Amino acid sequence: MAINVIDKIKCTGCCACMNSCPTAAIKMEMDEAGFGYPKVDTNLCINCEVCERVCPIDKEQQTVDSSPEVYAAWSMNPEVRFKSTSGGMFSELAYAVLQLGGVVAGAVYRSDNLVEHVIVTDAKGIDRLRQSKYLQSEIGDVYKQIKTYLGDGVYVMFVGSPCQVAGLKSFLRKDYEKLITVDFICRGMNSPKAYRYWLNDLEERYNSKVTNVWFKYKKHGWKESPRCTKVTFENGKECILDADKNSFMRGYLDGNLYLRPSCSDCQFKGIARRSDITLADFWSIPKKLDDDKGTSMVLINSEKGRNLFGKIKDKMFYYQRSFEEVSKGNVCFRESAVINPKGEEFLGRLGEKKFDHLVREYAPISLKKGVRRELSRIKRYLLRKIDWGRR
Repeated sequence: MAINVIDKIKCTGCCACMNSCPTAAIKMEMDEAGFGYPKVDTNLCINCEVCERVCPIDKEQQTVDSSPEVYAAWSMNPEVRFKSTSGGMFSELAYAVLQLGGVVAGAVYRSDNLVEHVIVTDAKGIDRLRQSKYLQSEIGDVYKQIKTYLGDGVYVMFVGSPCQVAGLKSFLRKDYEKLITVDFICRGMNSPKAYRYWLNDLEERYNSKVTNVWFKYKKHGWKESPRCTKVTFENGKECILDADKNSFMRGYLDGNLYLRPSCSDCQFKGIARRSDITLADFWSIPKKLDDDKGTSMVLINSEKGRNLFGKIKDKMFYYQRSFEEVSKGNVCFRESAVINPKGEEFLGRLGEKKFDHLVREYAPISLKKGVRRELSRIKRYLLRKIDWGRR
């Protein structure tokens, strides 16, 4: 029997079923919240049940090392580090795979500023994959492309959310020595619909199409970057949205307004990772090692991950750290986000009023919290000034 009853609290939209269907009977259909779910064309379905077998939900999967090595690290290349979400470890790992004659699969912005997974073969392609995108990407047929590359003996590095890594491995149904998987500590997948409404309001305000979105822009330093986004427009204008003015990140970080339902009970968290390497921001990095330019937290989960990490050690600064520091600075390593019970209502009202006005209604910021954030931001700014003055 084919997948035809979808539990939205469980389905992650990983696309393993769609990529596995031998008759292409499954397509991802967007629901009213903008999330993709599998839809079966009964005229094409042959009831082979492959889709049921490859679905990674509620199934035992082979995990890797239960006691991973932990590092704080950052690239020696200052440009790579600045343009990266944290310390630039993804870029250095990706460059190493290219040097092996391999390819890298990850998320890029499309021309409409939504996100999809693609496979790149050169350094220019790595530039497109770099940085956090903060919304769910469309996998398309990337899993099938990866299988072809692996069948031809080519190294492949796949970078995606933990559920996407699980989806890829379920689709492949066997381990490949030349496949290296990299996931990240995920807080949850945001609705492409909410993201598009946010961009629509910005395009109306600046009377121009958005050409680039740079989440976690480090203008004010790495610590401030989660709430700082740089948006560039076709007419040459740009805006920098930070702190409480960044309505999209406010709705995400403060309101939990547009997370995928399955993110409320994620099955792919914790120490039993499916990936060879896990990346994140190392928020609990000791002050003596922190220059506020971005530090990656790196978990080495397998021997394949260890070997690849070893190939880039001359490209980075790194310090072995304790596993306890990971959970301390990254709550979502083990815990799922609590989705706002009014999130569905919020998504249903998109377009009723300006996006930022709607976010303020559903995720209000108290005067006390706003003042505290601003004082904290000023304090960090002054400390950076003092620190740079001493150098």
